[in-house]
Amino acid sequence: MLITYLFAILLAAFALTRLPSAIRGQNVLIASSATAVAIAFTLITPNVYASADQLAPFPNFTDLVAKLALFSGLLLAGTQVARAWRAPATQRLISGRVGVAVFLGVFLLEVVLFALVHDGGHTPDLADQLGNPLDRLYSTIATAYPAYIAVLLLPRLRPGLTSTSRTTRATSLFLLVGFGLAVARFALALVTVALPPTYYVGQVVSGIAALFVALGLATAFFARIRRARRAARQFG
Repeated sequence: MLITYLFAILLAAFALTRLPSAIRGQNVLIASSATAVAIAFTLITPNVYASADQLAPFPNFTDLVAKLALFSGLLLAGTQVARAWRAPATQRLISGRVGVAVFLGVFLLEVVLFALVHDGGHTPDLADQLGNPLDRLYSTIATAYPAYIAVLLLPRLRPGLTSTSRTTRATSLFLLVGFGLAVARFALALVTVALPPTYYVGQVVSGIAALFVALGLATAFFARIRRARRAARQFG
């Protein structure tokens, strides 16, 4: 429970660091991605979840909103990474027609499964109903979309580890770890279908994956700011 709050606080802090530039109309995509992921993790902290779900139209609607925020944040982050690494084909698979179809397909499947199992207790990811195979499937499908984004980006990120730029190496490493853990989380989710106790290990992996992706985006973000300031001084 405590670790959920920790992940939410750290992700919110990363999002706030991007707010000033977003207000100026710069790096809006990164700021929007960070904010969406921070909202997703904040919504599933116990106190926030309990309060929000009391206002929801039906039990556990907050969990569905959190998943939509997470998927949206990943779509924006994946688009930004593909664009920064000059990978237009990958970008189309993330935010082009195919990407949007995958996004909608996974989320609509989540909605259908949610409609079948949502009326238990008020618990993020419906974790109090893991004895129900449909609930475990609901949780597993939620990890499929992050894994889809990760599988597309990992081959693009690997060459950055040997870049002459220290910032590019650091960014690539953080993102590789984060997206690699997203794939591992999906593998754990598949195991959870048969072995429910592995779910809790998977939740920790999800939080760590999100933090590493946020670190990678933050590293690239601040490097871009330093370059802009250096150029301004040079030509000013």
